[in-house]
Amino acid sequence: MIAVDSSVILSILKGEDQGALWLARLQDEAIARDLVASAVVWSEVRAFFGNHHDCQMAFDALKIGFGAIDESAALLAGDIFRQYRKAGGCRSAVLPDFLVAAHAAIHATALATTDRGYFRQYFPKLNILSL
Repeated sequence: MIAVDSSVILSILKGEDQGALWLARLQDEAIARDLVASAVVWSEVRAFFGNHHDCQMAFDALKIGFGAIDESAALLAGDIFRQYRKAGGCRSAVLPDFLVAAHAAIHATALATTDRGYFRQYFPKLNILSL
């Protein structure tokens, strides 16, 4: 299973230059493996749309399923966010990203993302798919 970050989905939906490359990459990955996005990603992508229906249709068209964030992913994200803060990391909106990465680390074999550096730094065992 491949987890997909909102940065990838929004790049596709906004028609950005890399969006077409991501779309092709996800279509290739979906041949052999399921695609999933965590609840955080669904929420972030939902903000892009005027209504729930259009959001659901986009996820359906991309063949990306919903992945709940369970207790183990939430606790892992909290543990790693604590390490990040102890190391001097700022308190900005990074915790949602840590939830996305923790969900992927536990429930998927890789995370498709435009990779913010802390994914690789704080989740070194997580396989990151990038362009």
